[in-house]
Amino acid sequence: MAIDREKVTRAALRFTQKGQFLKAIAEYKKLLSLDPRDIRTRLKLLDLYGRAGRKAEAIAECADVAESYADQGFYLKAIAVYKQALRIDPENPSLYQDMGEMYVKQGLVGDALGAYKKGVEVLRGFGRGEEAEELLVRMEEMAPENAAIKVHLAELYIESDRFDAFEEILGKLILQLRGEGRSRKLLQAVESFYDKSSHHPSVLKRLAELYVELGEEESALAVVREGLATRPADRDLRLLALRAYLLTNQLMDARRMALALCEEDPDDLHILEQLASIAQARGDHQELAGTYKAMAKVYARKGLRQKEEQYYRQVADLDPDDAEARLALGEVTLEDALPEVGAEPQPESGIGSLWEATHEAAPVSEEDVAEGLVEAELYLKYGMEEKAAAKLAELAGRAPNQVEIRTKLRDLCQRRGDRAGWVREQLQIAELFLREDRETEALRAYQAILEVEPDNTDARDGIQYLKPGSGTAASAAGAVDVDGSTVEFVQRGGQEQVVRATAPLPGGEVGDKTLREGLAEADFYEAQELEDEALRVLHRLRQSYPDSPQVLSRLQRLGETVPSAAVPEEVSGDFFDLQAEILDQADFSLGSDFAGFQEFEVSELDDIVSEFKSGIADRLDAGDYDTHYNLGVAYREMGLLDDAMEEFQIAARSPEKAREAHSSMAQVYQEQDRLDDALAALRLALAVPQNTSEDRVAILFEMGSVAERANDWGAALVSYQKAAELDPEHRDLGKRLQRVRGRAGG
Repeated sequence: MAIDREKVTRAALRFTQKGQFLKAIAEYKKLLSLDPRDIRTRLKLLDLYGRAGRKAEAIAECADVAESYADQGFYLKAIAVYKQALRIDPENPSLYQDMGEMYVKQGLVGDALGAYKKGVEVLRGFGRGEEAEELLVRMEEMAPENAAIKVHLAELYIESDRFDAFEEILGKLILQLRGEGRSRKLLQAVESFYDKSSHHPSVLKRLAELYVELGEEESALAVVREGLATRPADRDLRLLALRAYLLTNQLMDARRMALALCEEDPDDLHILEQLASIAQARGDHQELAGTYKAMAKVYARKGLRQKEEQYYRQVADLDPDDAEARLALGEVTLEDALPEVGAEPQPESGIGSLWEATHEAAPVSEEDVAEGLVEAELYLKYGMEEKAAAKLAELAGRAPNQVEIRTKLRDLCQRRGDRAGWVREQLQIAELFLREDRETEALRAYQAILEVEPDNTDARDGIQYLKPGSGTAASAAGAVDVDGSTVEFVQRGGQEQVVRATAPLPGGEVGDKTLREGLAEADFYEAQELEDEALRVLHRLRQSYPDSPQVLSRLQRLGETVPSAAVPEEVSGDFFDLQAEILDQADFSLGSDFAGFQEFEVSELDDIVSEFKSGIADRLDAGDYDTHYNLGVAYREMGLLDDAMEEFQIAARSPEKAREAHSSMAQVYQEQDRLDDALAALRLALAVPQNTSEDRVAILFEMGSVAERANDWGAALVSYQKAAELDPEHRDLGKRLQRVRGRAGG
C-alpha cells in the first residue's frame, strides 16, 4: 500500500507534540523506508531518540547522518550533528573523537584539540587509560608546542607504571619549558609528578636536578637524601648530593661523598676536579697536591701529555720538592728521584699514586675539533654531562689553544655549579686572548674572574699586566675602555682593586657601590652568555640610575633599543619579569592551552566564514602586523574570539602594534569574564616602551575599571592614582577615585 507522506508527517508531528515519541519515531521510520538517504528525516529521528531516552539508537543515527555529510564534504554540518548527539550522551568518548576528526578535516586544529581533550577526560574517567593515551599521543603530534598535553601524557604513563615512556615525554617537556623560560612552571609539574609517582627514582633525580638548577640546593638535598635512604649505592643520586653539598658549602660532606665516588672510579676526572676544589677551599695543600697528581696520571693514561704536564706543574707549584712531579716534568732523573737506601718510604698524600708512562697526544685537525664539539653538544642536549665533560677534556688536551673548546668547558663548569672549574677555564681563556693580542677581551675575562673570586692572584696579575703604562697597547690615561665603559685601577684598603668606572659620588669615592655591584653582576651573567639574566639586572639598575651611561651602554650592547628619556616607572626593569610572572600565573590545566569551540548552528554563514579564513591565510604575510591586528578586530566582531586572540598575539610581536594588541586581548578577556587574564594583558600593554603619556593614562584607567569589576578595590585605587598623577582630568577619573577610596577604606 502506498504511503501518504503528508499524512504520515502530520501524524508524526502530532505524536511529538503530545510527547508520544515512540509513536512519532514509528511514523518517521515509514518515511525513511521511502528514501533511506532522507537526511532531514534522519535528523528528526536522532532528536526523537534522544527525547525518548533511546541513546543507542540516537548515536547510531548520528553516525549515519554525520558520515553522509562528511562524504559530501559538509564537515561543519557533520560537526553540528555530533554536537546534537553529545547533548543526548555527553559521556560518549567516541562522539568527541569523531567530532575531532571532522574539525581536523575542516582545518580547525584548535577546535579539534578541544574535542579530543574532552574525549580524553571521559576516557580517563571510565578508566580506559590505553585509549586515552592513544588520543593524547595524536594530540601531541598535532600540537607539539602545547606543554599541557605532555603533562597529561606524563601523568598517564605514571598511572600505568610505564616509566620508560614517562622519561621520554618528560625529556620533551623539560626541553620545551626551559626553552620558553618557564623553569618555575616546569618545577611545579615535576613536583606534581614526584607526588603522583610515589617518589619514583626517575622522577626523584629529575626533581633534584631542577632544584639545583634553580638554586634551591637545600630542597635538592632533602630529595636526594630521601632517595639515598632506600638506594644508597645509586651513583647518580650521590653525584647530585655532591653537587648540592658544594653549592651549600658543606665541604666535609662533599669531600666524604667525593672520596667514596673516587674509590669506585679512580679515573673519573670530574670527581677528581671536585676533590681538588674542596681541598683548595679548605686550604689543604697536601690533599690538593695529591689530587692533582691523580689527575695527571689519569691524563697520562689517556695519552694527553699536555694536560698531564699541566697538573704536575701545579703539584710542583704547591711543593717544589715533590720528586714525582719533578721527575714527570723532566727536572730530575729517575736515580735522583729514588729515595736514599735505608730511608723510610713516605706515604703519598691525597688520592694516591696512579702514575704510569705517558704518550704524546695525537694531533687534532680543525675538522676533528668541530666534530668533537658537535658530539659534546649532543651529549649536553640529552643530559649526558659526564660524557660531554670527557669529550671536551679530550679535545682540550689535544688542542689546548682553542678558545671555543675552553669556552665550552667553562660553560659546562657553570652548568654543573663548579666554581673552581669555571675560574680555571676562564683563566685559560684569558691567557689565550693575551697570546692572540686580544687585550680588551682578555681584560674582560680577568675582570669576570675577580667578580667571582675577588682574591684570585692570577687574574690580578693579568690585569696588572694590561694596566696602562705596563707596556701593553692599553690607553695611558689610567683607565681601559671595555665595551663602552671603562675599567679603573683603584687603591682600596691598601691594595689595588679593579672596578668599572661610574660617576663620582659627592664624597669623592669613585662609583656607587650598589651600581657597581649591579654592573658587575650583569657583566658576569653576560660573560656566561646568560643574556636574559643580565638584562633583568640592567633594567633593575636603570630604574634607580636612569642616566647611567654604563647601564645604557650595556643595554645597547645586548641589543636593547634605549630611548633618550628616562624609562617611566611602569616600564622599568620589571618588564621582563612581568612576562615570566604572567606565564607562571597562567592556568596549567589541560584545557588552558587549548582553543575551545563555540556552540553554533550550521548555516550558510559557517561555510562563508570558513572560506574567508582559508583565503586570508593563503594571502597573509606573517610579518604584516597591521593586517593581523585588523583581522583580529574583524574576527572579534564576528564572534570568532579564539581566532581573534590568535591574530592579536601575532600583532603583539610588533613594537608598534603591541599596545593595541594587548589592549584588544584584554577586551576579549573581559567579554569572557576572565578578569585576571584581562589585567595581565593590560600590564603587558602598559609595559610597551613606545607608550605616550596619554597611552599610559588610558591603560591605567582601564586597569582600574577591570579591578573594580573584580571587587579588588585596593588594586583599582592604585591604578586610578597612577593615572591621576599623569592626567587628573581624564574622563570621570575624579569620581572613580572618590568611589574607590570609600570602598578601599583609604
